[in-house]
Amino acid sequence: MKNKTNTALIAVICVLIAIVFCAAVFFLVKGKSGDAENEESFQGPLPDSYVGSWALPADSHVLQSPRTADMTEDEVLADENDFGLMLTYGIYSSHRIGSVNNPTYKLEKNCGTDAMDEQGMQSSGIMDEFNSNASISKIEVYNEDGSQLCDTVFIIDDQYLVYYGTGNYVFCAVKLDAVG
Repeated sequence: MKNKTNTALIAVICVLIAIVFCAAVFFLVKGKSGDAENEESFQGPLPDSYVGSWALPADSHVLQSPRTADMTEDEVLADENDFGLMLTYGIYSSHRIGSVNNPTYKLEKNCGTDAMDEQGMQSSGIMDEFNSNASISKIEVYNEDGSQLCDTVFIIDDQYLVYYGTGNYVFCAVKLDAVG
């Protein structure tokens, strides 16, 4: 009788341990596989709405000039208009950085203006161009081996890309629509 009681007690303890373990695994997996829209930060593929070619609109202007500059705003606008920015799964390309094959992206949604200030951009002047309650997403771009940071760009309200371009001037690009 005592042997059956010990066996039953051990079985109950094993079942409880298994239930606790399964619950822990479930919550761990649920936390890591949540919707990217609700996660603060993740590394990997970008949302499709961010992927593509970005270019300066016809009425574009410089959002921020560097402290010292070798080029005029008109010169850098002409330079950037000829190039634009490519943000895809297989390549990241900008005039300032060049091309990075097989980049890795780290996305931080709703990062706020402090992230822009940390990159050296003066967010107070830049954000004057946008709605006061605009959402800001920060995208860090890494080389294909993932070790060296190449560039950081910001997506405002999921439709404007703010980035450092030619001569470290700050520009605002819009996504080009596919033709065809």
